[in-house]
Amino acid sequence: MQKKEIVGNFEISKDGAVSRREVLMMGALAATGLAVASNSGAGAAEPAANAPAVKEIYKAKDFSALAKAGMPGLSASQVEQHLKLYKGYVGKSNEIYGKLKDVDITSANATYSPLRELLMEQSFAVNGMVYHEFYFGNLGGKGGDPQGDLKSLLDERFGSPAKFKDFLIAAGKSMRGWVVVGYNLRGAHIDVYGLDMHNMWSPQNVVPLLVLDVYEHAYMVDYGIDRAKYLDAFYNNLDFDIVSKRLAKARKCESGEMTTV
Repeated sequence: MQKKEIVGNFEISKDGAVSRREVLMMGALAATGLAVASNSGAGAAEPAANAPAVKEIYKAKDFSALAKAGMPGLSASQVEQHLKLYKGYVGKSNEIYGKLKDVDITSANATYSPLRELLMEQSFAVNGMVYHEFYFGNLGGKGGDPQGDLKSLLDERFGSPAKFKDFLIAAGKSMRGWVVVGYNLRGAHIDVYGLDMHNMWSPQNVVPLLVLDVYEHAYMVDYGIDRAKYLDAFYNNLDFDIVSKRLAKARKCESGEMTTV
Protein backbone atom coordinates (compact mmCIF):
# COMPACT_ATOMS: atom_id res chain seq x y z
CA MET A 1 0.00 0.00 0.00
CA GLN A 2 1.35 3.44 -0.94
CA LYS A 3 2.22 5.52 2.11
CA LYS A 4 0.71 8.96 2.37
CA GLU A 5 1.19 11.95 4.62
CA ILE A 6 -1.07 14.88 5.35
CA VAL A 7 0.04 18.33 4.17
CA GLY A 8 -2.49 21.00 5.04
CA ASN A 9 -5.81 19.52 4.00
CA PHE A 10 -4.36 17.19 1.36
CA GLU A 11 -2.97 13.67 1.23
CA ILE A 12 0.43 13.51 -0.46
CA SER A 13 2.05 10.20 -1.39
CA LYS A 14 5.61 9.57 -0.20
CA ASP A 15 6.90 9.87 -3.76
CA GLY A 16 5.58 13.46 -3.82
CA ALA A 17 2.64 12.78 -6.14
CA VAL A 18 -0.65 14.46 -5.52
CA SER A 19 -3.75 12.50 -6.42
CA ARG A 20 -6.12 13.76 -9.11
CA ARG A 21 -8.75 14.28 -6.41
CA GLU A 22 -6.38 16.52 -4.46
CA VAL A 23 -5.47 18.51 -7.59
CA LEU A 24 -9.16 19.13 -8.15
CA MET A 25 -9.60 20.15 -4.53
CA MET A 26 -6.69 22.58 -4.74
CA GLY A 27 -8.11 24.03 -7.93
CA ALA A 28 -11.48 24.45 -6.29
CA LEU A 29 -9.88 26.19 -3.31
CA ALA A 30 -7.97 28.58 -5.52
CA ALA A 31 -11.04 29.31 -7.62
CA THR A 32 -13.11 29.89 -4.52
CA GLY A 33 -10.50 32.26 -3.10
CA LEU A 34 -10.41 34.30 -6.28
CA ALA A 35 -14.18 34.40 -6.48
CA VAL A 36 -14.42 35.59 -2.90
CA ALA A 37 -11.79 38.22 -3.55
CA SER A 38 -13.69 39.53 -6.55
CA ASN A 39 -16.69 40.05 -4.28
CA SER A 40 -14.73 42.25 -1.87
CA GLY A 41 -13.00 39.32 -0.25
CA ALA A 42 -15.31 38.63 2.68
CA GLY A 43 -18.42 37.19 1.15
CA ALA A 44 -19.97 40.60 0.56
CA ALA A 45 -23.13 40.54 -1.53
CA GLU A 46 -24.09 43.29 -3.93
CA PRO A 47 -26.21 45.88 -2.05
CA ALA A 48 -29.80 46.35 -3.09
CA ALA A 49 -30.47 49.39 -5.24
CA ASN A 50 -32.55 51.05 -2.51
CA ALA A 51 -30.37 49.97 0.42
CA PRO A 52 -29.16 52.79 2.68
CA ALA A 53 -25.49 53.66 2.38
CA VAL A 54 -23.27 52.06 4.99
CA LYS A 55 -21.47 54.61 7.16
CA GLU A 56 -17.75 54.08 6.70
CA ILE A 57 -16.46 54.19 10.24
CA TYR A 58 -13.41 52.30 8.93
CA LYS A 59 -11.36 53.32 5.89
CA ALA A 60 -9.20 50.94 3.90
CA LYS A 61 -5.53 51.90 3.92
CA ASP A 62 -3.72 52.16 0.61
CA PHE A 63 -1.16 49.38 0.23
CA SER A 64 -1.32 49.30 -3.57
CA ALA A 65 2.37 50.25 -3.86
CA LEU A 66 3.27 46.77 -2.60
CA ALA A 67 1.91 45.23 -5.81
CA LYS A 68 4.24 47.46 -7.83
CA ALA A 69 7.25 47.09 -5.54
CA GLY A 70 8.65 44.01 -7.27
CA MET A 71 9.01 42.08 -4.06
CA PRO A 72 11.03 38.92 -4.78
CA GLY A 73 8.87 35.85 -4.24
CA LEU A 74 5.60 37.79 -3.82
CA SER A 75 4.04 38.54 -7.20
CA ALA A 76 1.87 41.51 -8.06
CA SER A 77 -1.04 39.13 -8.69
CA GLN A 78 -0.66 37.55 -5.25
CA VAL A 79 -0.57 40.93 -3.53
CA GLU A 80 -3.50 42.32 -5.53
CA GLN A 81 -5.74 39.36 -4.69
CA HIS A 82 -4.75 39.63 -1.04
CA LEU A 83 -5.56 43.35 -0.97
CA LYS A 84 -9.04 42.66 -2.35
CA LEU A 85 -9.59 40.26 0.53
CA TYR A 86 -8.44 42.90 3.03
CA LYS A 87 -10.84 45.49 1.58
CA GLY A 88 -13.65 42.98 2.02
CA TYR A 89 -12.96 42.87 5.77
CA VAL A 90 -13.06 46.66 5.90
CA GLY A 91 -16.43 46.64 4.14
CA LYS A 92 -17.88 43.97 6.42
CA SER A 93 -16.58 45.79 9.52
CA ASN A 94 -18.51 48.88 8.42
CA GLU A 95 -21.61 46.84 7.59
CA ILE A 96 -21.70 45.10 10.96
CA TYR A 97 -21.04 48.37 12.79
CA GLY A 98 -24.12 49.82 11.11
CA LYS A 99 -26.33 46.79 11.79
CA LEU A 100 -25.47 46.79 15.49
CA LYS A 101 -27.12 50.19 15.85
CA ASP A 102 -30.56 48.79 14.97
CA VAL A 103 -30.29 45.12 15.92
CA ASP A 104 -33.15 43.56 17.89
CA ILE A 105 -31.86 43.25 21.45
CA THR A 106 -35.10 41.80 22.85
CA SER A 107 -34.24 38.40 21.37
CA ALA A 108 -30.74 38.27 22.88
CA ASN A 109 -29.77 34.66 23.51
CA ALA A 110 -26.47 32.80 24.00
CA THR A 111 -27.52 29.91 21.72
CA TYR A 112 -28.60 32.07 18.81
CA SER A 113 -29.74 35.63 18.28
CA PRO A 114 -28.97 38.31 15.70
CA LEU A 115 -27.16 40.31 18.38
CA ARG A 116 -24.93 37.37 19.30
CA GLU A 117 -24.05 36.67 15.67
CA LEU A 118 -23.23 40.30 14.89
CA LEU A 119 -21.05 40.64 18.00
CA MET A 120 -19.14 37.46 17.18
CA GLU A 121 -18.62 38.28 13.51
CA GLN A 122 -17.64 41.86 14.32
CA SER A 123 -14.59 40.54 16.16
CA PHE A 124 -13.74 38.36 13.15
CA ALA A 125 -14.15 41.15 10.59
CA VAL A 126 -12.39 43.88 12.57
CA ASN A 127 -9.47 41.68 13.59
CA GLY A 128 -9.20 40.48 9.99
CA MET A 129 -8.93 44.10 8.91
CA VAL A 130 -6.42 45.14 11.58
CA TYR A 131 -4.09 42.15 11.32
CA HIS A 132 -3.94 42.59 7.55
CA GLU A 133 -2.94 46.23 8.05
CA PHE A 134 -0.07 45.18 10.30
CA TYR A 135 0.89 42.47 7.80
CA PHE A 136 0.96 44.69 4.72
CA GLY A 137 2.59 47.45 6.75
CA ASN A 138 5.62 45.32 7.62
CA LEU A 139 6.23 44.23 4.01
CA GLY A 140 8.25 46.03 1.33
CA GLY A 141 11.65 45.86 3.01
CA LYS A 142 14.83 43.90 2.34
CA GLY A 143 14.69 41.38 5.16
CA GLY A 144 18.10 40.92 6.74
CA ASP A 145 18.60 41.23 10.47
CA PRO A 146 16.84 43.56 12.93
CA GLN A 147 18.94 46.35 14.45
CA GLY A 148 19.08 48.51 17.57
CA ASP A 149 16.63 48.04 20.43
CA LEU A 150 14.59 45.56 18.38
CA LYS A 151 17.61 43.31 17.95
CA SER A 152 18.44 43.58 21.66
CA LEU A 153 14.97 42.51 22.74
CA LEU A 154 14.80 39.70 20.17
CA ASP A 155 18.24 38.48 21.25
CA GLU A 156 17.11 38.56 24.88
CA ARG A 157 14.09 36.42 24.01
CA PHE A 158 15.49 34.10 21.31
CA GLY A 159 19.28 34.28 21.52
CA SER A 160 20.20 35.64 18.07
CA PRO A 161 18.61 36.96 14.84
CA ALA A 162 19.14 33.55 13.20
CA LYS A 163 17.33 31.77 16.03
CA PHE A 164 14.49 34.30 15.87
CA LYS A 165 14.13 33.70 12.13
CA ASP A 166 14.04 29.94 12.65
CA PHE A 167 11.43 30.32 15.39
CA LEU A 168 9.25 32.66 13.30
CA ILE A 169 9.28 30.32 10.30
CA ALA A 170 8.53 27.31 12.51
CA ALA A 171 5.65 29.23 14.08
CA GLY A 172 4.39 30.04 10.57
CA LYS A 173 4.33 26.34 9.76
CA SER A 174 2.46 25.60 13.00
CA MET A 175 -0.50 27.98 12.80
CA ARG A 176 -3.53 28.13 10.48
CA GLY A 177 -4.07 31.89 10.44
CA TRP A 178 -1.57 34.29 11.95
CA VAL A 179 1.71 34.65 13.80
CA VAL A 180 2.01 37.81 15.91
CA VAL A 181 5.35 38.99 17.27
CA GLY A 182 4.36 41.51 19.89
CA TYR A 183 5.57 43.73 22.68
CA ASN A 184 4.04 42.65 25.96
CA LEU A 185 3.08 45.78 27.88
CA ARG A 186 2.77 43.93 31.17
CA GLY A 187 6.19 42.29 31.07
CA ALA A 188 8.01 44.80 28.81
CA HIS A 189 9.31 41.99 26.64
CA ILE A 190 8.80 40.52 23.18
CA ASP A 191 6.85 37.31 22.67
CA VAL A 192 5.25 35.37 19.82
CA TYR A 193 1.61 34.30 19.63
CA GLY A 194 -0.21 32.07 17.15
CA LEU A 195 -3.80 32.43 15.97
CA ASP A 196 -5.87 29.93 14.01
CA MET A 197 -8.51 32.57 13.22
CA HIS A 198 -8.67 36.36 13.37
CA ASN A 199 -10.63 36.30 16.62
CA MET A 200 -9.17 33.16 18.20
CA TRP A 201 -6.45 33.48 20.88
CA SER A 202 -5.73 37.13 20.12
CA PRO A 203 -3.50 38.31 23.00
CA GLN A 204 -4.37 41.27 25.19
CA ASN A 205 -1.95 43.95 26.41
CA VAL A 206 0.32 42.97 23.52
CA VAL A 207 1.13 45.48 20.77
CA PRO A 208 1.75 43.76 17.41
CA LEU A 209 5.20 44.53 16.05
CA LEU A 210 5.49 41.98 13.24
CA VAL A 211 2.49 40.15 11.81
CA LEU A 212 2.65 37.13 9.50
CA ASP A 213 -0.39 35.88 7.57
CA VAL A 214 -0.29 32.12 6.98
CA TYR A 215 -3.79 31.61 5.60
CA GLU A 216 -3.62 29.91 2.20
CA HIS A 217 -4.86 33.07 0.50
CA ALA A 218 -1.56 34.77 1.42
CA TYR A 219 0.51 32.50 -0.80
CA MET A 220 -1.56 30.09 -2.92
CA VAL A 221 -1.42 32.21 -6.10
CA ASP A 222 2.39 32.01 -6.03
CA TYR A 223 3.11 28.74 -4.25
CA GLY A 224 0.05 26.51 -4.20
CA ILE A 225 0.31 24.65 -0.91
CA ASP A 226 4.09 25.10 -0.52
CA ARG A 227 4.00 27.27 2.58
CA ALA A 228 7.71 26.89 3.35
CA LYS A 229 8.75 28.79 0.20
CA TYR A 230 6.26 31.55 1.03
CA LEU A 231 7.66 31.90 4.56
CA ASP A 232 11.15 32.42 3.17
CA ALA A 233 9.83 35.04 0.72
CA PHE A 234 7.93 36.79 3.52
CA TYR A 235 11.04 37.06 5.69
CA ASN A 236 13.14 38.33 2.78
CA ASN A 237 10.63 41.16 2.24
CA LEU A 238 10.26 42.22 5.87
CA ASP A 239 10.74 45.89 6.69
CA PHE A 240 12.50 45.81 10.06
CA ASP A 241 12.59 49.63 10.13
CA ILE A 242 8.79 49.61 10.41
CA VAL A 243 8.92 46.91 13.08
CA SER A 244 11.43 49.02 15.03
CA LYS A 245 9.18 52.09 14.78
CA ARG A 246 6.28 50.06 16.13
CA LEU A 247 8.45 48.94 19.04
CA ALA A 248 9.46 52.54 19.85
CA LYS A 249 5.79 53.57 19.98
CA ALA A 250 4.77 50.51 21.96
CA ARG A 251 7.33 51.22 24.68
CA LYS A 252 5.68 54.60 25.29
CA CYS A 253 2.24 53.08 25.85
CA GLU A 254 0.42 52.71 29.11
CA SER A 255 -0.70 49.18 29.98
CA GLY A 256 -3.49 48.08 27.65
CA GLU A 257 -3.01 50.86 25.09
CA MET A 258 -2.53 49.78 21.47
CA THR A 259 -0.73 51.48 18.61
CA THR A 260 0.21 50.91 14.98
CA VAL A 261 2.41 52.40 12.29
